Amino acid sequence: MRSKGTLLLLLLVLILGAEVVLPAVAQRTIAHRLAEQLGTNDVNAQLSSTPNALLLLGQVDHAHVIVHQGRLGEVLVSELALDGEDLRLDMGALACDQRVALKQAGSFTLTGVVTEENLREFLARKVDKLENTTVQMTPDGVTVTANIKVFGRQADARLTGTILDDGGQLMFHMTSLSITNAPFGKASLGSVFGDIPLVRRGKMPLGLKVTDVKMQAGKVVIQAAYDAAHKEDVLAPYYDS
Repeated sequence: MRSKGTLLLLLLVLILGAEVVLPAVAQRTIAHRLAEQLGTNDVNAQLSSTPNALLLLGQVDHAHVIVHQGRLGEVLVSELALDGEDLRLDMGALACDQRVALKQAGSFTLTGVVTEENLREFLARKVDKLENTTVQMTPDGVTVTANIKVFGRQADARLTGTILDDGGQLMFHMTSLSITNAPFGKASLGSVFGDIPLVRRGKMPLGLKVTDVKMQAGKVVIQAAYDAAHKEDVLAPYYDS
């Protein structure tokens, strides 16, 4: 009787470990790797499978991940949401390479929010000619005002543009640029700046492809969906340092 009780207790411990403890460890590990890859400390990952033990094999029935103050391509994002169904993760890559990789997905979508402050930081970092930059976003597009040096003297710059998907490359597309208070009066220097990529071609995570970009008051919302034809299945690195 005592040996039977011991075996029963051992069986219960194994079941508890397979259904509760080990899947929870796997979920925390995935969340931690995602945080590293997305350049943030704020990741909330909810992964589930039936039974939960399938998480240990990389099978995820449902996934919902929320990231705050992370990175998409070369731009910071206020919020990033990843939602998936019937995912297959590469657990070998997770264990050996310490990265999250996706083998296949029934469905997988991304929604990212880039705020005015996010875009201001991006432009200030990428265009060193601009100083004291301010950004305003509306459904009609983006307006940027800044100071710029022209022939060694401070002038005022005003540029307009929009954020769009250009053949797989998420781009800040400039539509106009004018300079006032320049040494020789008003100037137009649109050819100096040109378009600036936010997410370069092939750098979207986990085989995702941009499906929609919507300009809104104070932000732009970027949506992407899993592209089964995409061969790249590694989440990171997908942005340039």
